[in-house]
Amino acid sequence: MSKPEQAEVNSRRNFLGTSIGGIGLLAATVSGCGGSDANAQTTTPPPTTTPPPTTTPTVDAPVCLPGMALAVDYAALRAERMSKVTPEMKAIYDAALAGPSIRTIGIPAIRKSGEQPANAVIPPGVVAKNIEIPGPAGPIPTRVWMPANATGPVGVYISTHGGGWNFGNGMDYHDAEEGAHVLEWGCAVVRPDYRIAPEHKFPAAIEDCYAVLQYIGAHGAELGFDTARIGIGGGCAGGNIGTVVTLMARDAGGVLPALQFLWSPACDMRNNYHSYLEFANGYGLRADDADFVTRNYLRSREDSYDWRASPVLAPTLKGMPPALVWVGQWEILYDETILYVNRMRDVGVTVHLLEGPQQGHGFLYLHPDTEYAKATLPKINSIIRSYIGPEAKKS
Repeated sequence: MSKPEQAEVNSRRNFLGTSIGGIGLLAATVSGCGGSDANAQTTTPPPTTTPPPTTTPTVDAPVCLPGMALAVDYAALRAERMSKVTPEMKAIYDAALAGPSIRTIGIPAIRKSGEQPANAVIPPGVVAKNIEIPGPAGPIPTRVWMPANATGPVGVYISTHGGGWNFGNGMDYHDAEEGAHVLEWGCAVVRPDYRIAPEHKFPAAIEDCYAVLQYIGAHGAELGFDTARIGIGGGCAGGNIGTVVTLMARDAGGVLPALQFLWSPACDMRNNYHSYLEFANGYGLRADDADFVTRNYLRSREDSYDWRASPVLAPTLKGMPPALVWVGQWEILYDETILYVNRMRDVGVTVHLLEGPQQGHGFLYLHPDTEYAKATLPKINSIIRSYIGPEAKKS
């Protein structure tokens, strides 16, 4: 990272002189400073459900002073940033700014757009099959990809896929993506077709994925998995689900993953950090789109105060397994991700944090052909292999 880029990050982190875990965070948690509810209160209402077990969160809440956001011309700031990026990145950001919103495209059209024949091609060296895993609302359709040359138990990655809790479902059009992970990481990949919103509201998705983790822990050996080498996670909503399921497993005393892989994770569904203002439009995931998918997923605003929706509010993160976290420095989820990372580190959880300079939401995987992604993905793959790949296999 260049000195000007680092200076910008440092400036943002110390915007209000607020420090949590040694790093200044940029959050807007009082009325008038962002988020989807103009009547948001400064006090935290209790959740409507009673997750197992929970207490009142003790997370410090950095705030945006009323009117502070109005002092910044974010459109001008974006234009200045775009003048400094490479032509390759500018083209990506121009498309992000010009593209229609999720609400405009519509949920059915977005789901349909993923049904591309190229996505249904299994790479050479990979075999796939469909199974069903018992779930709280009936069998969970699940697709499994394995190394074709496996001669013994292999590690397994549970892909709690992204898609804003609204998309990414189905099992027929993910062979290329997940098959590539099998080859890159040297492990099996399991992708549950968990229930999605708005047809199935919170907490359906996490209940399904928790059931899958428990099943893999109990029956993984029958499927050819080494249950000491389980990974879990995904991007955005997938990162949210993966880490929440891990919290649930920790609390239940069940099988814990060896690694959480969280990229551009949604960690706080109150959606009211300063980065939601600064990167609201033209950096990938828009703030209004985040509000749209969140409203589709949650039953009510009160659900956003439930740690199963907002894991940053978990009473403690102690005892969580190591986490590999990637986040773009120019995305709306940046602030909450850094807060979650610091909360994990504060209680001794090992966190491998990679921040993407000049990167928007999920750009690492959404734009894998950029120079940044081509330099960074091998680092990601190496870390994952060290936990759940052949390199992690105990003699």
